[in-house]
Amino acid sequence: MKRITLGALDYGLAFGVDRALRDLAERGRLSALGALVATELWPREFRPLQELADKVGDQVLFGVTLAFSGDRVSPVSTRMQEVYGDRMMTREKLQRRAFFRLLPDELLLEEAQAQLARYSVLMKRQPDFIAVREGLLERSSLARLVFKAVQSSDFDKPPLVVSPIRSGLKTLRLARLAKSYQMQMLPKAEPLPEISDPEELHRLLHNHFDGMSDRSFVAAIPGQSDDRLRRNEPRKKIAIRECQYEVLSSDRFFRTLDKKDVFLN
Repeated sequence: MKRITLGALDYGLAFGVDRALRDLAERGRLSALGALVATELWPREFRPLQELADKVGDQVLFGVTLAFSGDRVSPVSTRMQEVYGDRMMTREKLQRRAFFRLLPDELLLEEAQAQLARYSVLMKRQPDFIAVREGLLERSSLARLVFKAVQSSDFDKPPLVVSPIRSGLKTLRLARLAKSYQMQMLPKAEPLPEISDPEELHRLLHNHFDGMSDRSFVAAIPGQSDDRLRRNEPRKKIAIRECQYEVLSSDRFFRTLDKKDVFLN
């Protein structure tokens, strides 16, 4: 039997997304939920997630998706707010500054610490895993800051780390870096296909998990449409979210996992 971590990393983005993720996790159709604590909704949406964590116990991994870039997120730390206001840098700008070794290390470290603290205090538990939005953990300079922030949080057990890279030398280097901080990587696998046709998605999932290594992290973006999503996302992406939610909710998906001898870890 192969163990796969099927998870969503954008809890806190919209009410429709959050409801869908909680429903799927409670029914055993998702095995990991990553919370975006830098969103406007997190102070309101943490409580139902906390209740879900108490209900399902260790059947689901609950973690935090650190955000240093992108839309719909704002700085959490005081110093980051003072310097950048209510907006994060773009991914491209962070990548460029990392390339030239011009990252604002102290600011990013404090921001990571603030987001980890915001999660732990409100959820009343430490994260089971850490992910970084937009794949920025692939930059070793930023990864080192994230690992330092986790280490300074003095968790009882080091959280797992979702790898941003599927294979290659970068993956090995990142795994070695994580190990030096007593942290273990969850291998990144191909995410769920982003299509809007449920029948086609069912067909593709029949062989989707073939060849994946044990405990691979498979990212999904299920959700249900709401006013916030309709304002912030194109119709095409919302249709993909609703398609994934419909398929993952179905008994047919569960039978596919059983037939392929896949266990959601």
